[in-house]
Amino acid sequence: MERAEEPRPGTERPESRADASARTDDVEAARELVGQARAAEQREQTAKALGLYDDALAHFHPESFHPFCADVLRWKGTLLRERGETEAAYRCYSHSLARASRAHYDAGQAHALNCLAIIAQRRGDQKETDRLYRRAASLAEKTGERRLLGMIEQNRGVLANMRGDFAGAAAAYSSSLGAFEDAGDAEAVSWVLNNIGMLHTRIRNFGEALENLQRALAIAINRKDAIVESIVSLNLAEARLGLGHLDIAEELCARSLEEAQRRGDHLTAAGALKCRAGIERERGALDKSIATLRIAIYEAEGSEDRLLHAELLRELGEISRSLGNPGAAKSAWREAAES
Repeated sequence: MERAEEPRPGTERPESRADASARTDDVEAARELVGQARAAEQREQTAKALGLYDDALAHFHPESFHPFCADVLRWKGTLLRERGETEAAYRCYSHSLARASRAHYDAGQAHALNCLAIIAQRRGDQKETDRLYRRAASLAEKTGERRLLGMIEQNRGVLANMRGDFAGAAAAYSSSLGAFEDAGDAEAVSWVLNNIGMLHTRIRNFGEALENLQRALAIAINRKDAIVESIVSLNLAEARLGLGHLDIAEELCARSLEEAQRRGDHLTAAGALKCRAGIERERGALDKSIATLRIAIYEAEGSEDRLLHAELLRELGEISRSLGNPGAAKSAWREAAES
């Protein structure tokens, strides 16, 4: 799975301005809770992290204009997005943008716009995605948010890859990777390497895919970032599947699925089930593969990830055709094309 990204807690600039309502806010208590939430995220305790973000938000006045409130809303939205809860994430991002706008917090607006672009991208609205990335980049440039500019460039690479513009995706990833490596930003480097690996998997350049994904995995392990480690492991499984290394792919896939289910991450679980179905297909267990794909489609339904949904339906059509069921194959392909 490719990942469009939003910088995590601790990367933003200090607050710009808060109005008089901020006097009722306990910002230091909120900061402490956000730190605990981030630690819980890295341990894959996502339900606990969401509760801690809610506890942090409770320390703000309901109509607070404080910039840190906008940040917390956005970070909660990103965790929801990573769990596949797209509509809930969209609401958090929209509230974050509104709070940042009222606080005249330009950097916060840039981050929120980037996040809303990721949601539009997931939903397949490419015109809106382009518009939001342009607005985010303009504000990021204005406020000197160099890390965010690099992340937007990386996210545009994901969009180019979705469109089949592989050269454009490679150029965007290369630019973003160079900037993050120069800045010594290991976390962001791991995200871009993951996406470069997935690009090479898509064009069936599996050797390059393995090299980049293994670099990304080593960084995630060194940083003790369990969520990124799990997602990169799944992408390594896809590359191994492409090479015919079915036993290794199955082991990686099973581990990623187990971890995704434990943290309630429906999107990654759907991706892992898609990989498992591919392994079953290669082993000739076509009926089993179809059953696995149907579970994956169910897992993915609430996430609104149009591309993943289309890929699952396409696979379902291929296997249905192999089983001699052309009617089911055409129905699946028709739905995939619409998605």
